[in-house]
Amino acid sequence: MNRAINNDSPHEPAPGLSVVVAVDGAPDLPAMLAAYRPSLDALGLSYEVFCVINERDTELQRSLEDLSQGWDELIIMGQRTWVDEDAALLKAVNRSRGDHVLTLAGWPEIDPAALPRLIAAAQDADMVVAAREGRQGSLRNRVLQWVFARYFGNSVSDIFCRTRITRRVVLEEVSGFGVRQHFLPAIASELGYSVTEVVVPQADRDAPGAATFVFKPFAHFRALFDALTLYVVLKFLRRPLRFFGAIGLPILLVGFAITMVYLMARIFGAVALADRPGLIFAVLMMVLGIQVIALGLVGEIIVFANNRKLRQYSVKALIRRKPSGN
Repeated sequence: MNRAINNDSPHEPAPGLSVVVAVDGAPDLPAMLAAYRPSLDALGLSYEVFCVINERDTELQRSLEDLSQGWDELIIMGQRTWVDEDAALLKAVNRSRGDHVLTLAGWPEIDPAALPRLIAAAQDADMVVAAREGRQGSLRNRVLQWVFARYFGNSVSDIFCRTRITRRVVLEEVSGFGVRQHFLPAIASELGYSVTEVVVPQADRDAPGAATFVFKPFAHFRALFDALTLYVVLKFLRRPLRFFGAIGLPILLVGFAITMVYLMARIFGAVALADRPGLIFAVLMMVLGIQVIALGLVGEIIVFANNRKLRQYSVKALIRRKPSGN
């Protein structure tokens, strides 16, 4: 049976592996998927390939439909309102049915022959990240590795590689943060899931659909703000007063110290305060510090009121000793 765009078959048994591709503007995607197909067939697992594309890309849609004519495992979904690839990935993960999800970029990143190594490593870890040989030492990787290790306590060596295999329940949780795919290993590690890395060969430069690097400065700025947002959410979601207090308290103390200097000068030095803009600035700093701390207190009240709805932890396994027989 052939399944095409927006045509799911919920009555079929769930496959063991879901391969997810969410991409916009990848004209050679069908050729790339065809190159991965022999390795997927050789895994000996039931699988599905779930592609989420921009519905406006009618040429890519037709090419994938042609490919699906001889490939029953290929499922295509055209997303009508396209936001970005990260939002499309979340949509694809929610629609997938496999116990494990293999995410692929819209272009070849690793040698397809290395897929069995990722599958084998996924038996002992919640998330397995592919690290391409020779790509770990790039300048971008080193900078982001330092940032991730400094603020999140964990970093993979090939941050920009999107090829990874994850337990579906884990990927549903970590992708729900709505940030870039590059942050998913850091989120999983922060939430207590086991993340491991497997070094695999890179895809051949002449492989079908191979992409060339394009420097996008604005994308890096957006990634910086995403990292800041993620840091605040992961570290201070349940304790907002710690974040706002760390900002507001120094401002309040500096303003208070400056105000005391002027006050002592007025009491003991008979210095007039009528024309002292520094005093006005110090008072404004105190007011600002109090307001920032008040935001943290309001956040604490909201968190406390909704504390029962927030999941504090997830249970990986429940081990119970069987009573010994008589």
